[in-house]
Amino acid sequence: KNNNTMSDKSDDVIPYSEIISYLNEKAGRSFKTTEAHKRFIKARWNEDYKLDDFKRVVDNKVADWTGKTINGQPAEKYLQPSTLFGTKFDNYLNQTPMRQEQAQPYDDLGLPF
Repeated sequence: KNNNTMSDKSDDVIPYSEIISYLNEKAGRSFKTTEAHKRFIKARWNEDYKLDDFKRVVDNKVADWTGKTINGQPAEKYLQPSTLFGTKFDNYLNQTPMRQEQAQPYDDLGLPF
């Protein structure tokens, strides 16, 4: 029994503000670190996901949803903590990010003519 060390699952080590700030920076939003958002983050953190996993989910979905529509609505509206850090987190983490470069015009290929 080692009661003197803090558990990794302690609130003190969950980087809530850093995760929300990263989402805000990448998605152009201004979410606050509220208790509701913390609950989603803590639930995933307690499943042993780490900071890099949260960043990858944000990156994957920002790349996937920017400029798209879902059911006639701008997909960017889903770039929020309750969607990204909810029950589909593992699916979002493990998806292959969409590549924007696929629709490159020919004159952007770096060819010498």
